[in-house]
Amino acid sequence: MPYRPRELVIRAREAAVFLLAALDRDEMVQRFLDIYAGENRRPGRADQPTHYREQLQTIRRESILAMTLRIEAALPTRLKVRVSVRDTRRPVKRGKKGKKGAKRKKPRASGLDLAIPLLDLFREEFFVALGQSLEWTQEDAQQFWRDYSLYEKLSGKEYQTSARNRARGSVSGPFVDRTAMLLDPSLMEQARRAAGKFQLELNATADRVLRKVFSRRRAN
Repeated sequence: MPYRPRELVIRAREAAVFLLAALDRDEMVQRFLDIYAGENRRPGRADQPTHYREQLQTIRRESILAMTLRIEAALPTRLKVRVSVRDTRRPVKRGKKGKKGAKRKKPRASGLDLAIPLLDLFREEFFVALGQSLEWTQEDAQQFWRDYSLYEKLSGKEYQTSARNRARGSVSGPFVDRTAMLLDPSLMEQARRAAGKFQLELNATADRVLRKVFSRRRAN
């Protein structure tokens, strides 16, 4: 096992805290909104402060969903485990009864057997820390999980399309579509391009967070 449970718990909780800190300390969403308004001559925080605050809150939430999904996708690599259909346990062949020299092989734990507990532990602690930092109510948590499940579903369906778009230097998916609608529904294509660029920035930030928490061993 590459990490002991206590090591994994600490890293999971740090990942949640560092993710929110990077998003808020660097005012990533605020900068995104301000740059979009300035470049496209749209109302900003000074023109429509109430609308700006609503955009800030909703797009911040979408950003957390996108960054969390990015971290989730990178977990198997960071934890140095592999999960695939081929990792399922196969039946153990036994020697013929009474055959001299035949040995009984012990079933080996598959990669899947080892990977799932590691991934589940990290995810559980990550989401607990995220909810505590965001001061979720039960309703908040349920709504987040519903949206997160939708993100996972849509991201899976659009994987091949997204791969082709990334090859062309563009990004698509639930974050781009939902954020564009929140940002500027009257100019969707323009807003989608801006949201796509912002998602690349969010992805890079999520990657840095994981590198930071897994950068060195700690004596736990």
